[in-house]
Amino acid sequence: MGNNMIGLKRGTVKLLKHNPRWDASFEQEKKKLKKIFGRDVLDIQHVGSTSISGMLAKPIIDIAVVVPSLKKTKRYVRALKRAGYELKNNDSRQAERLFFTKGPEVRRTHYLHIGEIEGGYIDDMILFRDYLRNHKRAARKYAELKKKLAEQYSERRDIYAKKRKRFVNMIAKKARKSLRQR
Repeated sequence: MGNNMIGLKRGTVKLLKHNPRWDASFEQEKKKLKKIFGRDVLDIQHVGSTSISGMLAKPIIDIAVVVPSLKKTKRYVRALKRAGYELKNNDSRQAERLFFTKGPEVRRTHYLHIGEIEGGYIDDMILFRDYLRNHKRAARKYAELKKKLAEQYSERRDIYAKKRKRFVNMIAKKARKSLRQR
């Protein structure tokens, strides 16, 4: 399958209509990742806006990998590099995850987020995705916000991400609350 449906220059924002082939691209990567991690992987999920049908999204596939231990996962950095994933420096706020990018800076294609089971970060990504899949009004609001921010900050993904984060945190909080009420 050609990968011309995914990829975006680092630091830029361009939103596309949802493409069902994004799921196939995820499935392809999932197989590769399962081979790399073997029994050390507990779960691999498609997250982010490309995983939400109907959602406007940057054409970069976000993949969440749940592992029993981040420390042990560091031994896979070389194998991931051979598969095209590059480890990025984590800032201290996100010590509970390892973050990798795939694709050159002119055309990022995948983001790989690795976190421990019940580590919070990956859980929130999955909760956020599920909440938007099940709450169409919230999904529409998110799409509108993203569109507005993308128009304002097409060359400043850092600002786009920061301004979007408030909404993401609010939804993650609502999702956690609704989980506790079950």
